[in-house]
Amino acid sequence: MTRYQQLREQITTTNAPVYLPYVMLGYPTAEKSLDVCRHLIKERVHGFELGLPFRDPVADGPVIEAAGNMALDNGMTTSKAVELVRKIRDLAPSTPLTLMSYYNMVLAKGADRFIGEFASAGIDGLLIPDITVERAEEVAPSARKHGVDLVYIVSPLSDERRIRLIKEYAGGFIYVVTRLGITGIESHYASTLEELFGRIHKQISLPAIAGFGISEPEQAVGMVDLGADGVITGSRLVQLIGQAQENAWDLTPVVEHTRKMLNTLSGLRCPHRFAAR
Repeated sequence: MTRYQQLREQITTTNAPVYLPYVMLGYPTAEKSLDVCRHLIKERVHGFELGLPFRDPVADGPVIEAAGNMALDNGMTTSKAVELVRKIRDLAPSTPLTLMSYYNMVLAKGADRFIGEFASAGIDGLLIPDITVERAEEVAPSARKHGVDLVYIVSPLSDERRIRLIKEYAGGFIYVVTRLGITGIESHYASTLEELFGRIHKQISLPAIAGFGISEPEQAVGMVDLGADGVITGSRLVQLIGQAQENAWDLTPVVEHTRKMLNTLSGLRCPHRFAAR
């Protein structure tokens, strides 16, 4: 059973939603991003979305873009990111790790080498937001070869044809974009989300994890009420890490925020029946 399958079984068994924080690899430095992961692992987060920094992140807002630029300015490279993932895996042998990378980073090394190196370091899944599922065959053979799941985004604009196509290639979980646009801190969500979560659960046997604009526990509650099996927090966590950098590396607010998210989610229920495999 893969780590993602264990996550799915956990959701099915406990009926409780999961929390996957986003951490930018190398932000503000490689060692400090590892330290962030170390603290969050101690809090028993259910998984990680790990961002590979990129200069032109079309799906990311200003907070994550600035973090990526700082990571790159401080020397983060793809090769160093591989070694950083290896260290995170050593700290969390059973935790699902999803790498978020833009396609140019994959092309720079070649899909097979890129995916193979991260797979050997312990990555379970790969999310590439700027490559459509119609082009999945450019990366899918290498992903299958190295045992890496491809994580795909479903948005309020995804029609039935696209969801059926995503079902053919997706693994790990479905990343549900809660609103259109870039990442950030937001309080307004697409009015069609409940219907979207319902369509996903009816057709795809993977957890539907909500992302984009989920910064506080109250927003996580709203997403679970609409049908999410878990949530991802990105920009808010990156903001708190930035504040820690400015405050003698005091990660207390990061840990406290994570505890609030985990405690809130542990008290919720998402008794969704996944589609037949």
